[in-house]
Formats: sequence, structure tokens, C-alpha cells
Amino acid sequence: MRSTELALNPWHERASPLARAAWVVYTLLLAYSGLAPWSGWRDLGLQPFAYLAAPIPRHITTFDLVVNVLAYIPFGALLVLALHPRVKGTAAVLLALLGGVLLAGAIEALQGYLPARISSNVDLVTNLAGALLGGVLAAPLASGLIDRGRLADWRMRWFDRNSSMTLLLVALWPAAQIYPEPMLFGNGEVRGALGDFVVALGGTWPMLDAALFGPAEFVLAEAFVVASAVLAVGLAFTTTMRPTAPRSLLLLALLVAAVLAKMLAHAVQFGPERAFAWLTPGAYGGLAIGTLSLLAASAGPRPWLPRFALLALIALITAVNVVPDNP
Repeated sequence: MRSTELALNPWHERASPLARAAWVVYTLLLAYSGLAPWSGWRDLGLQPFAYLAAPIPRHITTFDLVVNVLAYIPFGALLVLALHPRVKGTAAVLLALLGGVLLAGAIEALQGYLPARISSNVDLVTNLAGALLGGVLAAPLASGLIDRGRLADWRMRWFDRNSSMTLLLVALWPAAQIYPEPMLFGNGEVRGALGDFVVALGGTWPMLDAALFGPAEFVLAEAFVVASAVLAVGLAFTTTMRPTAPRSLLLLALLVAAVLAKMLAHAVQFGPERAFAWLTPGAYGGLAIGTLSLLAASAGPRPWLPRFALLALIALITAVNVVPDNP
């Protein structure tokens, strides 16, 4: 770039691999949640896009409309950031809208083959409104965030240089809470997939005796699972942080994001009145114990943090796979 051009434009235009990766991950998340539970596919003989001309559904609520808009705001915003600097301004916003049309339209069409889902033209319109709004909000900020290096500056000031993979896995943890589990943060259940394989080899899956579990034992088990998950993910997140990072604030923000994801997932899947159905006594206790333990352990010697995170992860996976289902 010439010196005169540098004077007029002191910031180099650059692309953001992080924004592109985040957009891909979020798109996959929308597709996954939009087509859950991914079972019971059937063909009723309807045209995939017949819902476009269908009457407006009567079951639509204000909550549904708001959630549909909010869900696609990050999609539109991330797409605008991912397109920068090759496409900017109004063109980027229009591509965000087009991306919303293609994704939301395809999801609604595929929902017609799922017995638990209903294709809706209202859902499509509200999704497009969210994608458009996200694009409009992100377009004026793209240059400041990417060209001026603000995202890179935060990344370098708060996190280690070689922590991208850990940060990506940690960022996916709140998204994993959209899948309904018997216990809060009870991710890692593999006995359903591996149990039959173990039996086929002549073994038995190790399970605790259900007769030993009453209400109190199930509460303790869930508290243990929740606390282990908070420690495993939180300590892994802490290992990526520099001493200058606002550690406690970032850890609490991660927990809040996971809880909000759980709340919204329950509200969408089971109705707004059951948005907090997952908040059981075991969940309360586990959140309290896990959060306090995390804040205390994160201030410990840095070389020990990965080991503690690994121990917590092993405890989580073990408990999730040996505790019997709560009737």
C-alpha cells in the first residue's frame, strides 16, 4: 500500500478467521436445533415448500416470535463479519438476508418430514427479520472490530496465543445445553451408544443399583454432575487466560451463557411455562458448589489447572454413565 493510501486508511483491511469459524459453528447449531430431535422422519405427500402459502398458524405466541428473531440475529451479524472485507456495507447485509432465506427456508421445509415439528411461514419471516437485523447491526462495526484489530487485541490481551482449539470447545459448551439431558450439564452420556456393543461382547455396562437411589440420592448425584461439569469446563477455560484477563468475569459470563441456553432450549421445546423446569434442587446445589469451587480453584497454581480439569471431566463422564435414570 502506498504512503498516501496509508495516510488516508491507517488500518489494513483484513479478514477474520475467527468470525468465519464462528459463523459456520452457529449455522450448524441452528440447523441442529431446528431439526431436533432428528428422528421419526416420514413423508406425508406434501410439497416441501407448501408451508409458504399455508394459513398463518394459530398456535404462534409472542414468545415464539421473539425467540425466532433473536435466534437469527447472531447468524446475520456473524455472516457480515465473516464476509469482511471482501463484501461490506449494504451488499453484506443483503447477503446476510439471503443466507437467512436459504437456511431458514431449508429448515422449515425439512421440518415437514418430522412429526415433532411444524413448518411455518411465520417462523420463516421472523427468522429473516432476525438475520436482517443482525446484519444491519454488524455492518457499521465490522471495520472497527476487524480492521482496527479490536477483536485481535482482546484475544491477545486476555488469552494465550495457542489456545484457539480450547476456546472453540469451551464456546460450544453452552450450545451443547440445548439437548435435553436428565441432569443439568449432564453431557457425555455414551452408554446408549456403547451399551449394546458391550453386551454383544459378552459384558455388562457398569451401572449403580437403582434400588439404592431415592430422592435424596438423585439430588446428590445431579449436584455432583453439575459441579463436575462447571469445574471441568471452567478450569479448561482458565488455562487459556493470561494474568491480565478478567478471570472471574469471563467464567461467570460462560456460566450465564450456559444457563440461558438451557432456559431458552426448554422454553422452545416444552413451552415458556417450563423454561425453568430443569432448575431442580440438585441443579441449585451443583451450581452453587461448582461456581464457588471454580472461583477458588482458578486462582490456584497454573500448572495444576489442566490436571484438575481432566479429573473433573473424568468424574463427570463416569457419573453420567453409571447413575440410573431418575424416574
